Amino acid sequence: MGEPNIPDPEGAPVRFGRLHPLAASSVDGWSHEAHDFTPWLAENLELLGEELGLALRLKGREVAVGRYSLDLLLEDAQGRTVIVENQFGQTDHDHLGKLLTYCAGTEAEVVVWLSESLTDEHVAALEWLNENTVAGVGFFGVELGLLKIDDSRPAPRFRVVVQPNEWKKRARPESQASVESWGWPSFEEVLGIDQQRIEVGRELVELTESALKARGLPWKSAFRKGYVGFQRAGGYNVLIVDLYWRRPPRLAVKIPAPLDKLGVADPYPGLESFWVEAEREWGWTVPSLASVPDVNRAIELAHGFQPESGPMRLPDLE
Repeated sequence: MGEPNIPDPEGAPVRFGRLHPLAASSVDGWSHEAHDFTPWLAENLELLGEELGLALRLKGREVAVGRYSLDLLLEDAQGRTVIVENQFGQTDHDHLGKLLTYCAGTEAEVVVWLSESLTDEHVAALEWLNENTVAGVGFFGVELGLLKIDDSRPAPRFRVVVQPNEWKKRARPESQASVESWGWPSFEEVLGIDQQRIEVGRELVELTESALKARGLPWKSAFRKGYVGFQRAGGYNVLIVDLYWRRPPRLAVKIPAPLDKLGVADPYPGLESFWVEAEREWGWTVPSLASVPDVNRAIELAHGFQPESGPMRLPDLE
């Protein structure tokens, strides 16, 4: 049987492609759940958040909880602790046990079990937890699907299978603007970021955009809640201008390890710098317009460790 043809209003046939589901591990760049998929999800939380009806912010990745390691520790717009346990393939009892351990260890209020396929038994278990656990703690079961049409690029799709009792999927609260509307005005009006920090952030972003254009690098700026990320293909952040916290603005680059372990000199020795292990970010605080550095140095540093596609690889430093 051939592909169905349906005529368009002018009489010409419209040809439809065929939808192909894919296993997550079969996709280039997602061969390993912990090393590949979890970093990607951390960079694309808005996709999961839209399906859950939550505005999500990353607090940590591969967070130690006793002898185990939680995939993602998040926070929503209401300040609630959100945890995510990822699993390629079908759900199993081992991950259910870990999920409960992480819930207890972090005192999570929103618990998300993300898998390619939730078994009937585990759907029933999550529903039982939603009916019988402490008030204020909710469990989600979410299935990850990957689809492509003919030879198109694969597209991720999240589908909520289990949700807390009486949970109503809703738009993000009005006080937390949607992803598409974040920008300098909403940074000031919604997040209460003062004008001085916005001026420094705007200067860093504009200088970075100009430098990237001059270098011919295709990194695109993307406004998110409290920060601007410069992203390469696949939506991976490479360089960040962060105003979310209450300290001076931060310029940060994604690199696989601290500068000393990489044998790289600090390009901005006059600025306060620090390493965020969970985010793989080396950052510098920029307290004023007078202290805004030459962003080309940060671009050079980040570019040297970023692949053209897929997640950033960690080097063997032994």
